[in-house]
Amino acid sequence: MELGTIGVLGGMGPAATAHFMGRLVVLCAAEQDQDYPPCLAYSASHVPDRTRHLVGDGDDPTAELREAARILEAGGAGVIGIPCNTAHAYIESIRDAVEVPVLNMIELAAATIASLHPRADVGVLAATGTVQLGLYQAALESEGLGVVQPSPDQQVDVMAAIREVKAGGSGRDARLDQTIARLHDAGATVLVLGCTELPLAVDPASTGTPVIDATDVLARACLEWAGAKQRP
Repeated sequence: MELGTIGVLGGMGPAATAHFMGRLVVLCAAEQDQDYPPCLAYSASHVPDRTRHLVGDGDDPTAELREAARILEAGGAGVIGIPCNTAHAYIESIRDAVEVPVLNMIELAAATIASLHPRADVGVLAATGTVQLGLYQAALESEGLGVVQPSPDQQVDVMAAIREVKAGGSGRDARLDQTIARLHDAGATVLVLGCTELPLAVDPASTGTPVIDATDVLARACLEWAGAKQRP
């Protein structure tokens, strides 16, 4: 069976995109090269900072996101995944720019949590633009889930970890661990990693709380669309 071609609109940031590509490989139940779906990845690192624009302190990235999607479509991508949660603030405009489907990782992550942990209270770890726009809050509440968000001070620590990963670091430090602990104390029974840098900074085994990684959810959705077999 011929597999569909996955388009990856990445570069936001580059480390997160490289991690996402790795997850496509790890999660695909392949035995040989030909079992993996073709992928086109565009690391569009020139796209203006999404969070800065959403908080009113940066250029609008919409035109660059739309053009990046067109480039992937022209290259033969049959579906587009965007391993950047905050970029989903612009998803309807991106969808309008192309004819192929553009997957919504935030809605997919919320649906996955609702399936695995119905009626859970979900601790949201995400970039400030995603949080302020309520992207996860809306998606989670539409699935009948509760939402627990970091305090403003804790959100500063989340962003520090995200920026460290973007700059080539690990993002792992005690402040992020403390924020995760506070979310648990505030009633979170599940955590969602709602920024694609955070899987590089958070060890799910150390959180003491079930973790849903939106990066993995998107990777699995791309593989499903392509018709590739997946590992459990």
